[in-house]
Amino acid sequence: MLPANVFVYYANYDTPMPAHIFSKLAAVLPEGLRTAIYRYRRWEDAHAALLGKHLLQYSLRRQQLPHTLKDIEYTTYRRPFIKGTPDFNITHSGNIVACAVAEKGRIGIDIEKPQLLPADDFRQQFSREEWNDISLDPAPPAVFYKYWTRKEAVLKAAGTGLNEELHLLNTTTDIIFYDQHTWQLQPISITPAYTCHLACSEMNITVSVQEVSTSELAAAVIL
Repeated sequence: MLPANVFVYYANYDTPMPAHIFSKLAAVLPEGLRTAIYRYRRWEDAHAALLGKHLLQYSLRRQQLPHTLKDIEYTTYRRPFIKGTPDFNITHSGNIVACAVAEKGRIGIDIEKPQLLPADDFRQQFSREEWNDISLDPAPPAVFYKYWTRKEAVLKAAGTGLNEELHLLNTTTDIIFYDQHTWQLQPISITPAYTCHLACSEMNITVSVQEVSTSELAAAVIL
């Protein structure tokens, strides 16, 4: 059986886009998405929301699908989906936003920019096996964020959000069973400064990672 393709598109936004480009990118979004973006106070959050939607639109064009962002619907847990298209999931942290698209099955992705933090405050969120590894980490907080992104990727793929008791979700193995499904976990290399993981319901996948510049996203709208 041929492997299922998973595409990860990401954008880096170290500095704010020129205001006129941001406005043009926002103007083509459905009204509800556009309004939500302008509610953000931090430019980083507004850019992440805006570029995440445009990465999704970019993936729809790459697949030559007739759907647009107007077709986005939401589950009861507010997980976005578009009927008739491959499953997708969006994540952001720091100055990077990424959109994962699965040719088959369900997909979840989470990216985090590790920073030192009082890990003990999160003890109850990890399984005993995960916490043992975190406690033995010779270069904290690397293992903490490894398991955190794995957990979030699974929860986002399943669509249950962070409402679950996280300590019951043990991600120390690459194949886990959760929410009546088997999930494969896989690290994604985007940049050394970030930790990123995928969770996919397909066991045989091929992952491709592609950076998409903000100028390329803007060109599709402005030209």
